[in-house]
Amino acid sequence: MLGACSPAGKVTTTSDTTQTTTRTPSQSGATQVQPTRSGRDPQSGLLLMARSALPPEGQRTLSLIGQGGPVPPQHWPYQKDGVVFSNRERILPKQSSGYYHEYTVPTPQSADRGARRIVCGPLRSLAAECYYTADHYASFKRIAP
Repeated sequence: MLGACSPAGKVTTTSDTTQTTTRTPSQSGATQVQPTRSGRDPQSGLLLMARSALPPEGQRTLSLIGQGGPVPPQHWPYQKDGVVFSNRERILPKQSSGYYHEYTVPTPQSADRGARRIVCGPLRSLAAECYYTADHYASFKRIAP
């Protein structure tokens, strides 16, 4: 991997696969990661998806996560919302036990929780590391921060 810094403070990293990741300092001083040309998250390698690409139910669930959940917390739509996700499938980046939590994305006309979930890292906010699965953990997409 090669790295360079532009006069504007942008750091560009290029690997031998010709994917480029640009980290740009934000006004708050935090570094924002922009997707590679392939549309993949540079940390996980998973495809990125915009929040607006989530189904409406997923957008509502992500909004609840960003608010810290419903108040009082027992009013999540499903009893298992917010439980630890163990990443047994090993698709998400490896983290310590208890790092990820899962939330149900309601499926219209489903008699049960359905297969759709949002799994987030510990920050449980709109800036959190969150992933979407429509097929009960068989695959994930990183929700763009």
